[in-house]
Amino acid sequence: MADIIQFPPVPSKEKAPPLPAALVPPPGRTSLRSILWVIVTLCWPVLRFIMMCDVLFQLLRALVLWDTPGAHAGWTLLLHYAFFCYLTWFVAYGKPDQPR
Repeated sequence: MADIIQFPPVPSKEKAPPLPAALVPPPGRTSLRSILWVIVTLCWPVLRFIMMCDVLFQLLRALVLWDTPGAHAGWTLLLHYAFFCYLTWFVAYGKPDQPR
């Protein structure tokens, strides 16, 4: 038979030093952000429907009042839509006590 030569030689592995523990807040502590996230998430299906109706109403209002001076309907639409986008982001990615 033939001799088996291991190439390249594998060095012996030494144990790596343990990693420091991650900074995690104490489990009994809740913040206002956590409470708000739970409330908004539980109400999200109804709240999303209401916000969509509101943004649609503001869009129609902006189209009707487009040439009316002093109405500022376009800025109002932009503000309502931005708040709707923020709430969508907050429900999707604003989970509290999650390592980032």
